Amino acid sequence: MDFRSLTVKDCFANPKCVDIIKKYAPNLTKYPIKLFNKKSCGEIFDLVVSKKIVPEDAARSIEAEINKIL
Repeated sequence: MDFRSLTVKDCFANPKCVDIIKKYAPNLTKYPIKLFNKKSCGEIFDLVVSKKIVPEDAARSIEAEINKIL
């Protein structure tokens, strides 16, 4: 399993993943994550980068860090 295929619910259920997201993009934790539980992290990160909520370099860093722990 990799970050892009991981569901948002599973990602936020893992405290290590949450710590990484808080480190690189703390503003993501302010959004109602429950609305996106069944979506994959790849879908959501593509969306937040395209809407300029998270810079592309921060999204790549989060993806790389989470792939290391998975």
